[in-house]
Amino acid sequence: MKNLLISGAIAVICFNPFTAIASTPVVRNLKQSQVSGDSATLHTINVWNGHGVSISFYQTNEIIKRVWIDDPSQILIDTDGCLEGIDSSCQRPGAGLIHLRRIKRVNIPGLPQNWATHLTIITEKPGNQRQSYHFRVVPSDSSPQYSQIAIVNESQPQPQPQVQPKLQPLLSNFNTARYVRAGMAFAVAKEWINSSDLLHKRLANFINYLTQGDEILVAADKAVVSMELVNKLIEIGKNQAIVTGKNHEI
Repeated sequence: MKNLLISGAIAVICFNPFTAIASTPVVRNLKQSQVSGDSATLHTINVWNGHGVSISFYQTNEIIKRVWIDDPSQILIDTDGCLEGIDSSCQRPGAGLIHLRRIKRVNIPGLPQNWATHLTIITEKPGNQRQSYHFRVVPSDSSPQYSQIAIVNESQPQPQPQVQPKLQPLLSNFNTARYVRAGMAFAVAKEWINSSDLLHKRLANFINYLTQGDEILVAADKAVVSMELVNKLIEIGKNQAIVTGKNHEI
């Protein structure tokens, strides 16, 4: 039985999990129902240094009326038209595109410092029908993955959605950090990563954030590592624990 477990573990870990993943398209399409209404979920928008991201409503023919960002200390907002309550000289308020740009954090008295912030957008359709959109905006130091979020109509054909990495079953932060650390050690031994690489440093930061009490998704965002990579390292770490007979979770 033990030999079978070891064979299975070897079959899982005998591949390089750091193979390059195909780059994502410049435009990331989101259906209206994904980001507005009762069935909407909170989508994350990453904004990179020197690489802003636009949110376009051109395809839905909606007019942007108001925009709020809860923490403006790192993200600047610009639009292709004037908005209500912002520009006093605005005769015909409305825009079709919002541009988000990252800046060096500005200390704003009384504003708590958070890594991520919340963006609210109010739009108007023909017939004075208003919609609200909500996004989580996160500054990112990784390589830019897209330049525009396009809100599209439900009937518009969509490209095949990317398969999102599944989260591992819920683990304590202690066990998650332990498995990721074991996976990193295995990857270094296999020369998949180098201990002097930037990726190794980011993974070490991820472990530190976990041990400080951050949730796994928050820790991954702050350390700028993908959940796909984290899950692979957890799986490798678990298989290493099976091989060594030390798979005791807390």
